[in-house]
Parts: sequence; C-alpha cells; structure tokens
Amino acid sequence: MSSKSKRAALSEAILDIATRTLPGDGDSKTARQAEGEAQGKVPERSAQTSMGTQPPGGGIVRRALEVHREGLVEKIARLERELGQTEGGMRLAELDTATIREVLPTDRHPRAFADPAFRTLRESIARNGQQTPIVVRPAKDGRADSYEIAAGRRRLAACRELGRPVLARIMPLADDEMLGLQYRENAERADISLFERGRWLARLSSERSLSTRRLAELFDLSQASIVEYLKLGRLPDALVDVLADPRELTIDQSRRLHAALAGGEPPSALLDALETARARGTAQQISFALQAVAGRPATARESGRSLIRDRAGRRLATLTRSGNQWVLRWAAGLDDDAVRAIAQRLPDLFEAWERSNGRSKSAKGE
Repeated sequence: MSSKSKRAALSEAILDIATRTLPGDGDSKTARQAEGEAQGKVPERSAQTSMGTQPPGGGIVRRALEVHREGLVEKIARLERELGQTEGGMRLAELDTATIREVLPTDRHPRAFADPAFRTLRESIARNGQQTPIVVRPAKDGRADSYEIAAGRRRLAACRELGRPVLARIMPLADDEMLGLQYRENAERADISLFERGRWLARLSSERSLSTRRLAELFDLSQASIVEYLKLGRLPDALVDVLADPRELTIDQSRRLHAALAGGEPPSALLDALETARARGTAQQISFALQAVAGRPATARESGRSLIRDRAGRRLATLTRSGNQWVLRWAAGLDDDAVRAIAQRLPDLFEAWERSNGRSKSAKGE
C-alpha cells in the first residue's frame, strides 16, 4: 500500500470512529472518547450498567459497534506504524547481517572494530538492544534480500559478532547520496579520526577518480581542507603500520612526516626510530623519530628537496635542487649572527667531507 493510500485509509478510519453514534447516547462520540473506551476507559455512567442497569437501545447492537470501534482503533495504530516506516520511500526492518555487503571505501581503521569503544558498543547492544538503526539501500544488482550499507558499520559488526539480526533503515539511495550519508554520519560523531577520514577520502579519490574540487563539492569542505586530508590519508603503509595508533595522527604531524619523506619512501632510519619509540604512544613516537632523522641529507638526493630541522623539530632551512645547483633557504626568524656563523663554517665542513671521501677538489670545474 502506498503512503497516499495509507493516509486515506487512516483518515477514513478516524472519521468512521468520530461520527459513529452508539444507541442510547445523546450525542456522537469523538475519536478520543472512542479510543479511550477501546482501551478500557469507561465513562462514569457505564458503571451503572455494570451494576445491572441496561442502557437503552439494546445490548447486542451496542456491543457489536464497540467491537467494530475497537477494530478501527487497532487499524489506526497499525496504519500509523506502517506510515511512519515507509514515509519517503524508506522502511525499517530487521535484516540478516549476511545479506548486507560493503560497496563503499571503508571509513574505519581495523582497530576501530577491536578497541574498548567497540567492545562497549557490542555489550550495550547485547544488553539493551540496538537503539539506532544502520542505513542500507537495496543492492544495485537487483538481487532479492541483498543490501548495501551506507552508514553504521560498527553497529553491523557488533550484531554480526553477537549473531543477531541488525535493525536497518532501508532507503533508495543514489551513489552520491550514499557517500554523503556516510560522511555526514561520521562528521556528526566524535569517534571518527582525522586519519580515518583522510584514508577514506584518499581511497575515494583513487578508486572513483574524484578531483579535490569534486570532493570539496560533495562534502561541503574547502579544497585546502581536502588537500590536507589527502596528504594525511596518503602516508605510506610502511610508516603507518609501525605507529602505535595511526588514528591519533594530527594534520601537523602529517605535514612534518611528509617533509621528512620528501615525496619518497620512508628512510630506514625513520622507520627504525618509530619502531624504537612505539611504546611511547603516537605523538611522542613521531616526535622522537623526526628528531632522530633531523637534517639527514639522504632525502634531498632522492627528491631534490629537504627540510632541515634541529633536534627539537624546529625548521632551520630548506635545501632544494635547482638544475645543477643546490639552493639553501634559511627559515624566517633565525638569529642573523647564528646564520652568518654557520655560513662561515661551510668551507671547513666541505673540506672535511672531501678528505673523508678521498676527494682533492672542492668543486667541479676548479
């Protein structure tokens, strides 16, 4: 039955109750009175009937009408439930978790399905039931009893582990609507991390060939924000895998790591330092590793650009390859005397490097 038909049936049932006059009554009973009587709320004058006084108009007809009225009240309640569940083309249903599959890039790190927050969610569903439905759409391939999830992956995983059906809101969603719903749900929840969002956007960009402009339009973000998210999401797996918990990564840490990588694969010194400090937690782990590799020239040879930092992680200079030349740009705010003193020591440092490497000339062409 369509929503329009259900509304019509609901209105007809209410009108039938509101206008029906019971024998012996001086006026018509309203829908509220009829519903009250159907639920056992008997007017005071009915108490006389229970003590033996038969109401005028005959008991058989009256009882028949009361039964009819009770049936209409029940019909109203059922129609209201069905109408609420199918309004706008959506409906609620309990689904077998095996009928639901993933078609969108995952927006969760695997640790999100094993951490304390997930265990708390699973225990809550086991104890109190599932309070919030997931959102799915009918499978695009048209297979019966097959659905594709848009939002609620952890609730689905919890129900799977518990071996129980999952409460789902079934909606006719287009691809862009699926993505928008997935993003909005996570944007409204505090438990999605910057890293998880960055990984999700990076996969969308790669798998669906979406530009930064298109991603910004889809999710109402600035292109600058999209760029930062993509950089965070595109950190090499070799680096991410040794972090204590990549979900703790910040945008600033992402920038610093990319500067250390300089567009290449993570140098072994950086990975070794990250592994050494793994027990310290992500933030201290990254700080320790960046200090350990600060100023190493290997990345400059690999990509032509390197940031030079001191042991505290403060940027000192940028070394860039420009044709056959190297350009050293000092960071703003450094002490002038310190920069001059370092510059005066460069000839001695270069001569020392030549001696250690068996070179006799200070530069080509001399």
